[in-house]
Amino acid sequence: MSEIVRFGVSMEKPLVEMLDRLTLVEGYSNRSETIRSLVRQEVIRSGRGKDGQEVAGVVTLVYRYGTRLRRVSTAEYRSLRIAANMQLHLDDEICLKVLILSGDSSELHAWASNLIGQRGVVGKLSITATEDLYRELSGVSQ
Repeated sequence: MSEIVRFGVSMEKPLVEMLDRLTLVEGYSNRSETIRSLVRQEVIRSGRGKDGQEVAGVVTLVYRYGTRLRRVSTAEYRSLRIAANMQLHLDDEICLKVLILSGDSSELHAWASNLIGQRGVVGKLSITATEDLYRELSGVSQ
């Protein structure tokens, strides 16, 4: 078990009230648990743990049917692995593409940014923890 460090946090009253509502709704035992969880989520979301950290992610793209998506090569991103590539039509005009990826966090972010940054595309990269990052954030020993 890692050492607990106590520190003070100052927030505006409305923000503390939102934190308390979140604590209640999500079922955390106290504010500290809520804040710990939020920090873990942000470390995962940003994918910016340690340099070279292995992460998994999902790229979601929404675009108009007929839009020619530019192919973004994975050749320069040596660690990047595409596990799944799915596309479906939300309606006659709008397409949804979902890609499941894994690899080095910086390479995954760079590749996804090139894909998401295309004209006519609305996209998002969601990062999730791989085994090593999960163990580091949860305090689970091997």
